[in-house]
Amino acid sequence: MKAEEAVIAEKNFDYSEIVGREVKIRTEQFAERILTSRVVAVSGNNLVIDRSKSEGLIDSLIGNQKVVVHFEYKGEPVAFESILSMPQKGRMQIPVAARIYPEINRKYPRIPIDQNVRLTYFDGASISSARLNKLKWIETKTIDIGGGGILVETPMGLPDDYFMILHLGLQGIELPQLLVGRIRHSRQQGENGFYAGVEFVVKETCRDILPQSLIRNLPPKLFEFNHQKRDDLSIFLVGKYRNNKLQE
Repeated sequence: MKAEEAVIAEKNFDYSEIVGREVKIRTEQFAERILTSRVVAVSGNNLVIDRSKSEGLIDSLIGNQKVVVHFEYKGEPVAFESILSMPQKGRMQIPVAARIYPEINRKYPRIPIDQNVRLTYFDGASISSARLNKLKWIETKTIDIGGGGILVETPMGLPDDYFMILHLGLQGIELPQLLVGRIRHSRQQGENGFYAGVEFVVKETCRDILPQSLIRNLPPKLFEFNHQKRDDLSIFLVGKYRNNKLQE
C-alpha cells in the first residue's frame, strides 16, 4: 500500500485537533499565493475560517471556488480539497472532504516501503518500572518510512503519550540498531488493524521530548540516532527506493 492511500476518513477526523490551529489555503482566485489563516470554530463538518488574515486577501475570497487546505494533524502534515462556502454574511466555511491525505512534500519525504520491522511500545510510566528485555516485542509491516519517522501497522490503537522502540532492519545503511520514536497519531485501518505515525527522536532533542524517567531507564545506545543520521537515512531512502516506488 502506498503512503498516499493512508488517508484519514472524515468520519474519523478529530475536529478538536483543528480548532484554533493555523491553516494554509491554496485558492483558484489567488493561484500564486498561499494564504494563511486560522480555524476559529467548527460547524458540523465545516471549518469556520478567520477572515482577517493574509493581508485582507482571505476576506476578499469569492465563494464556490475550489480550495486546498493544508494543516498539521496530530503531528503530521495533511491536506484536503474542498469548495469554499459562504452560507451567511461575515462567515466563511470550508467543508472537510471525505478523505484527508498525508502531505507528500515534507522535509523528510516518506517512501512507500513494505518492510518487516520489530518494535515495542509503552507509555512513560510503564517504562520507568520495566526492563528493556522484558518488554513485549512484535514483528509487523511498514507502510512508509522517511528520515523523520515511520507509518507502521500495529495490532491496537496507540495513545499520543506512547513511545516506541524500533529495529528497522534496513540493508545498505549504517544505523543504530534501535531507534526511539514517539506516537504522533494512531488510527484504525480496516476492521482489525491500526496505523501508527511515529516520529523518530534524535539525540540532540531527546531531553526536550521524552520524560526524564524514560531516558534514565533506557540504555544510552538507544539515543545514538542524531541529526546527521536522520539526514543520511532520508538520502538513502530516496536514492534507493523512491524512483522504483513512484513508478509502480
